Amino acid sequence: MSEDDAVQLKPTDAITVLEGFDAVRIFLETLWHREGKDAAEIAFVLGATRWEDGTPSDPTIWEDWLAAVHICRSTP
Repeated sequence: MSEDDAVQLKPTDAITVLEGFDAVRIFLETLWHREGKDAAEIAFVLGATRWEDGTPSDPTIWEDWLAAVHICRSTP
């Protein structure tokens, strides 16, 4: 993402739950590549968030994600 792209985003911009899930995956993948692919914990989460047949490869990770979204939405 270039600086021009970042300038267009506002903290109040809304995204869908699916877009948020994918954004976190992309964010973690970026960190993983930047750190030289040594972080086993990030690699595990990345593997669990890959899409297979329309759902994440680890269904529990999707449930955890939905719970996190619910907490964020219900916290003032």
